[in-house]
Amino acid sequence: MAFNTPVFILFFVVVLLLYALMPKRYKWIWLLAASWFFYLYASAKFFIFVLLTGASAWAGALYMQKLHDRERQLRSCAVRQEDLKQLRERLQRRRKRMLISVLVLNFGILAVLKYLGFFCENLNQLLASFSLEARIPGFHLILPLGISFYTFQTMSYVIDVYWRKTQAERNPFKVSLFVSFFPQIIEGPIGRWNDLAAQLSAERACSALDVRRGLQLMLWGYFKKMVIADRAAIVADFVFSHYLDLSGFGIAAGVFLYAIQDYADFSGCIDIARGCAKTMGIDMAENFRRPYFSRTIPEFWRRWHMSLGAWMKDYVFYPFSLAKGVRRIGKTARKRWGRHLGSTLPIALGNLLVFFLVGLWHGASWNYIVWGLFYGILIALSALLKPLFDKLRTWLHIPAHSRAFMLFQILRTFAITCAGCVIFRAATLGDAAGIFTGLFRGAFFSEAWKSELLSLGLDKWNWAAMLGSLLILLIVDLMQEKLSVREWLDRRSAPLRWSVCAIGCLLLIMLAVYGPGTSPVQFVYMQY
Repeated sequence: MAFNTPVFILFFVVVLLLYALMPKRYKWIWLLAASWFFYLYASAKFFIFVLLTGASAWAGALYMQKLHDRERQLRSCAVRQEDLKQLRERLQRRRKRMLISVLVLNFGILAVLKYLGFFCENLNQLLASFSLEARIPGFHLILPLGISFYTFQTMSYVIDVYWRKTQAERNPFKVSLFVSFFPQIIEGPIGRWNDLAAQLSAERACSALDVRRGLQLMLWGYFKKMVIADRAAIVADFVFSHYLDLSGFGIAAGVFLYAIQDYADFSGCIDIARGCAKTMGIDMAENFRRPYFSRTIPEFWRRWHMSLGAWMKDYVFYPFSLAKGVRRIGKTARKRWGRHLGSTLPIALGNLLVFFLVGLWHGASWNYIVWGLFYGILIALSALLKPLFDKLRTWLHIPAHSRAFMLFQILRTFAITCAGCVIFRAATLGDAAGIFTGLFRGAFFSEAWKSELLSLGLDKWNWAAMLGSLLILLIVDLMQEKLSVREWLDRRSAPLRWSVCAIGCLLLIMLAVYGPGTSPVQFVYMQY
């Protein structure tokens, strides 16, 4: 039940109407029922994995919470200090064993379903390279819908209970709602228990303001997805499949539009999800903050898929960077090569690990792994070489905050992300290399550039519709850099607000991809 289908629209309307009419104390139960129905309709045979993830998280967190409570009770008991220390160590070992058990179970399920086939395939290739006849049977397993998203979200809850950042929930059905909440289970954002759980179970009345703002956000998401992303997908798919037959200009157009598709598709889906939740008074985490306006690659990743970045920062980067072994490496580097390298080397190693995992999270493919390492190496080098870059900028007398230099930084960062898009989107690493090479093939701007554009899958009308919509997206994003467009719109008169919404609906109906010669495209991140 993808968000861009009539079935989902009907489902959402029914859920919202009954949620508004439902007594306050039962609203969370209705959300749980709706979420379970959503997943059963979309992927019934994999529903058991959602239930297993929720059940293991509930039981594991509750067990660790009981051990926390027991340790707290020991402090008020008349126990010798030595005995108290031994008891606390014993409780800590039991907590750690439970945490490891839950993590191994859930990440193990994710690893088997998502990566076992990839592992077997590469192992067979390795054996063949040594002329060994042994062959491991291959596996081609279908992934449960949203498994990467709900696994990461649920494990953050378990880890937070272990770290005593949150209290374990005693009601297993409320934990299940947190795991399976239907707006976010497909593509996120990856929520946190402390931010989301209380909202899901809150006893509240439906607010007209929440409904209006939620529908506005959904409308904007549908506009980005159906008008921009789905058109851009037609060109990108053609170019990445036929790059050998195209000039450098045609390939560049395809790469540019894939970058646009990726952003408009994913951020559009998140807007629909957040808008859907907002209509019911639930605020989900922001996941995009206009990343193509970033001046550096680290800033880009602070703006792109923010919930995944925050998860990796809290549960991978900080534990790894603060580990004794990594800190020891930093101290050694400081003694031998100076303070800057000593302080940045642990951070660089942490970033390499994080982006390797980010690449692997996206899928079982060498393309994704290389794509992740591409960003990890760039960010590591930018941190390590920052003093050199600062000296070079000073030597060249370039003002750091001039508009020209800021524009250069934005364009440079966007070009780098486009290069990352090639690695990410190409069918193989060989195809990625061929696309990079093809960018320099022939005259970049030939006399036939117009006819080449029209040969990429879109006619003149659809090119005009997409480019005009891109201009609207650019204007709105520029406004968003200075102010909240929705809050600005709320301060306007009712006729103006309704006129803007009416124009948006009209544009969506007129320009939506369900026109002649086109068809709806699956959301990009549904496969992850």
